[in-house]
Amino acid sequence: MGEWPLPLVRVVCDKCGRTGQYHTHKLIEQHGASVTMPDLRHILAQCPRRSNPSDPCMVVFVDRIER
Repeated sequence: MGEWPLPLVRVVCDKCGRTGQYHTHKLIEQHGASVTMPDLRHILAQCPRRSNPSDPCMVVFVDRIER
């Protein structure tokens, strides 16, 4: 997360229609610079719209960063 080059992390879930954006610096403050993007996706997938805990949110990152 500490190497994320954009000021925002944008997410979308085609399953429930959720869209959102998070300030990178706030995510780093909350979860640490060492959190991996897959782990962050899992954290952000704890969607309040999810009615069944065994039916996971399908949130994905909108912006893909190529290395």
